[in-house]
Amino acid sequence: MRCLLRSFVPFVLVLAGCGNGTGQPDVSFPAVFVSPATKEFVVDDVDVTLDEARVAFGPAYFCASASGSATLCKAAVGEIRRVTAIDALGEGETPLGTYAGFAGDVRSASYDYGIHWFLPEQEAQAAPEAPGGHSARVRGVARRAGTSVRFEADIDVAPLFQGQRAVPTTKVEGTVTEATSRLELRFDVASWFSAVDFGAALDAGADPFVIGPGARDHDAVVIRMVSTHPPSFAFVEGEAPAAP
Repeated sequence: MRCLLRSFVPFVLVLAGCGNGTGQPDVSFPAVFVSPATKEFVVDDVDVTLDEARVAFGPAYFCASASGSATLCKAAVGEIRRVTAIDALGEGETPLGTYAGFAGDVRSASYDYGIHWFLPEQEAQAAPEAPGGHSARVRGVARRAGTSVRFEADIDVAPLFQGQRAVPTTKVEGTVTEATSRLELRFDVASWFSAVDFGAALDAGADPFVIGPGARDHDAVVIRMVSTHPPSFAFVEGEAPAAP
């Protein structure tokens, strides 16, 4: 297996184990997003229906230390290099590419939501897969007591520093072995948008209700995506489920 690379500080860090120095077996297996397909939810007294929810995920790096930040995780133990545009409302699973790395414990992850800031670049850039050039594009309708308003949200989760990931570290509890067959990623857009003040939008009567960078509701969604309601990662052993 080729050595794994990370776009942290410095620009490239070689994965521990390259050159077979650690004796850890090489592993590779599919990574998939498992969709909850949540299209309807309630925020306070407002019924919310999602018509579109597309999220860009990747690349992602996995670390044996409790922190995936560049300063505390000097070498990755696995990676997903691909950026994928995920239909979070779709049924079933979305392939995210291949997890490639080495056997061992995984305690943290760092990743982008489709917007990266590599060291040679002067500013953050959206990957081609990012929906409309954003980390997430969400559309839907909010209803309360016979009144409704459409909403449109373009969410940007960008790295704060050159050479860093948009999400510097997220806790992971897993062990990768030669029997590991896949990595499952899960998140729920409804949990992210439960932070939006849809009631205020209905009171204001703005149609559509637009959520974009710089707005309080936008920042509340970003906080959930990054800190309070991040994706979960699960390493699964055994045979992968058959394709439908």
